[in-house]
Amino acid sequence: MSVVLTEAQEDYLEAIYDIIHVKGGVRVKDIAERLGVKNSSVTVALRGLRDTGYVNYEPYGVISLTEKGHDDARRLSETHAVFRKFFVKVLGVERGAADETACRLEHVMAPEVMARFFQFVKFMSSSEEVGASWQENFAEFCRENGVSPRNLAEPADYVEENGVLNGIN
Repeated sequence: MSVVLTEAQEDYLEAIYDIIHVKGGVRVKDIAERLGVKNSSVTVALRGLRDTGYVNYEPYGVISLTEKGHDDARRLSETHAVFRKFFVKVLGVERGAADETACRLEHVMAPEVMARFFQFVKFMSSSEEVGASWQENFAEFCRENGVSPRNLAEPADYVEENGVLNGIN
């Protein structure tokens, strides 16, 4: 039977994974600080993750990931990193907004859409020359059209009357 994790549980897994890679180990207080929650909330979450086979946890002990927990946490962390890098490097989004958006997308994007997105990113980065050209051209396009965090483009600017994106058939 496959367990479906909630977004919050996935956030806990990713936090545990990331903290372990920075500090070598993780405790309840580390997770609480990282996620901005109370220690008691972390304890409840850890019990649930333990009961579903994602973490090894005993009160007041060091927390570790099971093999299943490690695999899922690695996937979440890498997915987050790909989204963040795309938003920052390609779209020129500020890192904080990129991180927040990446965190949301990693939970809700359909697997087939995510797979295509990753293939697009891989395609774009397969040639430094093509990737750099895209980045430079897109940054210039944004400057020329006054697109910035304070002056965002309207979706209607890119959609024809029939609902089709301008320039895309």
